[in-house]
Amino acid sequence: MRKMIAIVSALLIMAALTGCGSSGFSADKLTISEYNDAEVNTQVQLFIKQKTMTSNTQEAAAAIVNLTDKEFTFDAVQRLEVKLDGKWYIVPDSQEGIAPAVIYNLPAERTEEAMLYFGERYGELPQGEYRVLKRFAGPDGETAIASAEFKI
Repeated sequence: MRKMIAIVSALLIMAALTGCGSSGFSADKLTISEYNDAEVNTQVQLFIKQKTMTSNTQEAAAAIVNLTDKEFTFDAVQRLEVKLDGKWYIVPDSQEGIAPAVIYNLPAERTEEAMLYFGERYGELPQGEYRVLKRFAGPDGETAIASAEFKI
């Protein structure tokens, strides 16, 4: 009887520990990112200034660095993706399409700050590997996609 209790207890502990590593997202319920195989952007870079991100992080300051001699513009839209099985998937945004219609300038060879919002848009995020994507438009119509990765 003691062996049976020990075996059942060990199985329950293993099942609980296995669940801790899970991201809480299911790939079959998310849309795969079209930027999975995108090349690293060398024009505009995005950095999250906050060193620690937790499941309760509501917002974070980001630095946006323009490495070119051209001015770029961007808006308040951000996209959050989660990495599952080596591929990036789009995390559903409860405020998709509700971004303010404001255009910001990113001067040539300058760094600007922007706020990234998580809590009100995505709720509490489970442990996992994430990235935020932002799109930038150049003066000649070219597009630059910048991303910043973080873990919870």
